[in-house]
Amino acid sequence: MNAVTRALLAARDAMRLDQASFAALLDMDLSEVQAWEAGTRNARSSALVRCARSLALTVEEVLAGDVHHASVPSLFLRATGHGGRLSDLLEFSPDLALFVEVARALDRLRVDAGVLVPPLPAPPVDARWGTGAAPYRADELATWLRAQLDITTAAIPSMRAIYERLGIGIVWARQEEMSPSVDGASLRVPRPTVLVHLVEGSSCWWRTRMTLAHELCHVLCDFTDERRNLALVSPASTGDAEAAAGSRAAGARTLRLFQDFAWIEQRASAFASHFLVPDHALRDVLSGRNPVAEDSVTMVCTAFGVGRITAVSRIKHVFGLSESLRLEMLRRPHEERHASTHPDLAPTRCGLRAGVLLDEVASGLAQGRIDRVEAHRVLGLALHEPLPEHPELSASLRAPLRSVSDDVRDIVRVALARAGASGLRPGEVRRGDAGWCVAVVDATGRAVREHVLSFDLAAERAKLSA
Repeated sequence: MNAVTRALLAARDAMRLDQASFAALLDMDLSEVQAWEAGTRNARSSALVRCARSLALTVEEVLAGDVHHASVPSLFLRATGHGGRLSDLLEFSPDLALFVEVARALDRLRVDAGVLVPPLPAPPVDARWGTGAAPYRADELATWLRAQLDITTAAIPSMRAIYERLGIGIVWARQEEMSPSVDGASLRVPRPTVLVHLVEGSSCWWRTRMTLAHELCHVLCDFTDERRNLALVSPASTGDAEAAAGSRAAGARTLRLFQDFAWIEQRASAFASHFLVPDHALRDVLSGRNPVAEDSVTMVCTAFGVGRITAVSRIKHVFGLSESLRLEMLRRPHEERHASTHPDLAPTRCGLRAGVLLDEVASGLAQGRIDRVEAHRVLGLALHEPLPEHPELSASLRAPLRSVSDDVRDIVRVALARAGASGLRPGEVRRGDAGWCVAVVDATGRAVREHVLSFDLAAERAKLSA
């Protein structure tokens, strides 16, 4: 059994995963994992890379067995030890791992820049999971945080400003970068960071505000003691934030990443609703009006900067309306009337590696804290690719570190070595109709044959390590 196989089996053991779940995590056949454990086959390096990527770790960390306390493995360990449904977790783990990878890279860059992690306020409300009924004391949490931040206005002017004040980072994911079933995510270690998935596009700032408020509850309440190292994912929901966890009114299928997962999700949603639309402020806004009328719903949306679903749900709870009436209000014809501009609009430049991470990489590169190789690695770019355009990056800093021909020759060189073709090496590279054509030459420089690669160099590398 080689070092790669031992490291992979140790990772599986650390997360207490069965063979089938581990194979699903790595997107490999179960027979592969079974062969490793039976000692009939050693794992290839490609499996190690897949494992590291799936767990948001480096290859070095997996080889060293440094798995137990990392964010994604901790969530798997919680699932296996606390009544989780692994099929649910495996559905969300690829997107969660992407977020954690970016968050870790941001932390390394900010540590290098001397940016400290400020302490977060500790909520006075008992934060035990799975205790209490709706609204799960979320109203008390919302009142406490408004007082803590000295917010005296009925509406929250900007959730982004609150995050900046608390020192919590925001990673913005574009629609196409993640599954539409993911609304957001959060972690507290190595530094407080949340993910906002722009499921409906960057212009839907009212949805962004709800996601930011929801994830703020997680960051403040759900990463204490033995849960400190977790990363949490928040599935998309369109239901009633104060409905009982797992009920039809909650608007989302019942997911069980671990015991009480549905409960903490509902508390976070209830907190977001109360934080953005306090009971007393809602009563003041609709004083003397029919709360069921459509213009009342529009008024709540405008006054508090929330979407229609949130406005209707808050009206239902504050005025004691029935669930059937809430559904009737949601289904009736209406016109969305949100302003086109707002402080909580997503940044113009956003994306997992095209937003705040690019900003930090550009700053670090321009100031000499990182080199160009590290910049390419952090942004997931091949060395023959240029860095993205950025105000802080000159043309010389953005330039590729090597040519595509260099990469093509390297792939062919490895392929020749794997085939035992001693004395042969790659020569001239030209672009053909079907791919890259590489002359294979002998020790005298004479071309003996031609090797053809597809234009997808990532796929060509994958073939060699499969």
